[in-house]
Parts: sequence; C-alpha cells; structure tokens
Amino acid sequence: MDRRLLGNVLIITVLVLSGSGIMMYLMPFEKNIASLHTVFALLFIVAMILHIVNNKLPLKNYITGKRQKGLKKWQAPLVFSIVVLMAFGLYLDIPVLNTIYSTGNELRNKQVGKTEETRDYQIISIEKPFGNHKLSVELKKGDAFQYPLFAIWLEDSIGNYLETLYVSRVISSSIFDYGKKTDEIWESALVRRPEALPYWSHKRGIEAADGLFVPLNGALDLDAVSGATPTGSFAVKSQVDLDENARYRVLIELNQSYDWNEYYTKDSYPNDKVYSGSGQVGQPSLIYGAEIEKIGNTNTIHKIMSLIGHGHHSGENGNLYPDVSNITSAKKIANRIILTLE
Repeated sequence: MDRRLLGNVLIITVLVLSGSGIMMYLMPFEKNIASLHTVFALLFIVAMILHIVNNKLPLKNYITGKRQKGLKKWQAPLVFSIVVLMAFGLYLDIPVLNTIYSTGNELRNKQVGKTEETRDYQIISIEKPFGNHKLSVELKKGDAFQYPLFAIWLEDSIGNYLETLYVSRVISSSIFDYGKKTDEIWESALVRRPEALPYWSHKRGIEAADGLFVPLNGALDLDAVSGATPTGSFAVKSQVDLDENARYRVLIELNQSYDWNEYYTKDSYPNDKVYSGSGQVGQPSLIYGAEIEKIGNTNTIHKIMSLIGHGHHSGENGNLYPDVSNITSAKKIANRIILTLE
C-alpha cells in the first residue's frame, strides 16, 4: 500500500481517536461518540497492520536491536515488559494504576448525579469436605448497619431445620469479648442472649443446660461454621448437599443491639426480665428467606432474600411474627441480601 496514503490515514485516525477518547473520558456515555471511537479504532488497527507489512524489515530491526549496542539493544524488550506489566496492573484494578480511570469515572458520574457502587465485601469461606452445590449469601450493608449478630441456615420445604451454614461466634459460644466491665476495663465473659437470634436457636432445637436454646460453651455442630461478625458488607460462601428434585429454604436472622424506636423502647416490657434487664435489646431480630425450588440442570440460581418476619423481642419462644409494621430502622441493617446457588 502507498506509504504516503497509509501515513495520512494513520494521522487522521489518531486525531479522531484522541478527540473521541478525551470526550468519552470527560463526558457521560453518548452512543454517537462511542460509535465514532469504535469505528476509527477498527480502521486504525487495519492501517497499523498494513503499516507493519510495509515496514516489516526496519520494525524487525527495532525489535531485535540490530546494529545497536548497550542498553539500546534491550530497548524493545524493556518497553514490551513495561507495557505488559501496566496492562496486567490495569486489568487487575491495582489502586495506583486505576487512578486515571477512577478520576474520569467520578467526573462523569457527577455530571449525571450518579454514585458508583463499590464491591468491598468481606468474604467468609466455609470449607466443607462434602456438598454437591456451592451456596453463597451476600449481604450489602444498609444505612443502619452496626455489626449485627446473624445466623444463616438451611431448611427443607416444610420448615424442618437441616443445618447451620454460618453463625456469629459470640452466639455459638455465648462468650462475648466485651462481656463484663471490671474496674472500667471490659473483659470477655459468658453472656446469655436468648433474644439475639431466637428463631434460629429454636429451629436448631438443642436445649442447653440452663434451659435456653442459645448454644452454651460452644457446640460440635457449630465449630466449623462460626466466626467473627463482619464489620461491613459480606458474602458467606459454603457448600451444601442437596437433592436436585427436592425443595429447600435458606434463611438468615439478623439482630442489632441498642436500636430502640418508638415501639420498642427501654421501657416497653418492664416485666420482661430479659428485655428490661440486659439493656442490650431494641428492635427484635429480623428474618429473611428465599426458596430453592427443584434445581434440575440449572447452572446458577440467584434469589433475593425477602423479609418474612421478626423473632420474639426477648427470645421467649421460636415463633415467627410476620407483622413487621413496628420495625423501623432495623429494616435498614441490610440494603439487600442475595442467595446464589451453583
């Protein structure tokens, strides 16, 4: 191909790509600019291929460093290595390298009044020796999130408890890091919290020595599935053994201390020793659930876990109370909860 014509084509395409690229960086997405950038990018690729064909001998000398001495001989491999490292760094979203993109993205979002959602989730992986399906429960924290205690468990289609998938360590052991205060210093101590997760604890159905259904001093069935309470959005990943022709339900119970409202005040139940005595309760626990229908050959199932009710305010029983009209800020502990089954 004529070198002068090819050179002019390359100059024009570079100018158009530069202009459209700057516009795409500074302005919100517009289809006509994106279309212009895409077409001229393809034209530039074709022109570059022809340029390489026309100049293969000198380009080969540049790459191999022929007739060059010292550092100049290694110029091409050095540049290639730097470019490859930058490409991998940008692809892996390394903070320092993604600054340029992030700055432009923030600028574009401001113009349309949009805020970008981050994916800063704490991943809790439960290692199990068995399970024919991968299951994860992802909770995005809401405006009222303050490190709630929680339990996730699996039931069959008629509500029979099958297994706990994850539970906050302080509930599985009843040992709280800030259990008692001695000489103005907090110490770990045994604290019984029947009001924390009453629906889960009664579903589990194991009565402790003191007559409560909250685990006491640890439990063998919970050793491998208990851990620290996450400090932000989280995803619990586990494995479950499911009959592909059966139906199941996954539930999560959340509870947060000190979140009183006009319906659940410190004085709401003066004769309830648990509610009025501990000074830690507030709005009752919330229960979210999602049904798993016949799995069959489905590769991946995504379900939004819906609020189905609350537990007893002091853990007196394991009933599910579907009326959540008196629950206020506790509904904002979780922005959303998503169940994924693979």
